[in-house]
Amino acid sequence: MAYFLEYLIPAENGGADVPVGDAAVVDGTPQGVVHLDTLPARSRIAAEAIEGARTEAENLLQHSKAETGELFDDPSDSLEAGSGRKVATFRTGAGWSEG
Repeated sequence: MAYFLEYLIPAENGGADVPVGDAAVVDGTPQGVVHLDTLPARSRIAAEAIEGARTEAENLLQHSKAETGELFDDPSDSLEAGSGRKVATFRTGAGWSEG
């Protein structure tokens, strides 16, 4: 099955400037840039069943410093945010909840 974990990674050192659209530097000033305190991520989780996907997702979240994550079952194998059916949500300190 194709499982995917969506989570927000806290940006270190005060955040990150990320280009959007056709970003360019004009006279030393970045144009088309937004400042983010968290960076969105969607990672593929290799697992045959939901239990294994949850275990792998927890390991990934621990190493990413993210506090929450949403697990999706996505047969289309897409990296697009929100693609598939949300099957579980993880919150540090609370564990997993369905859907």
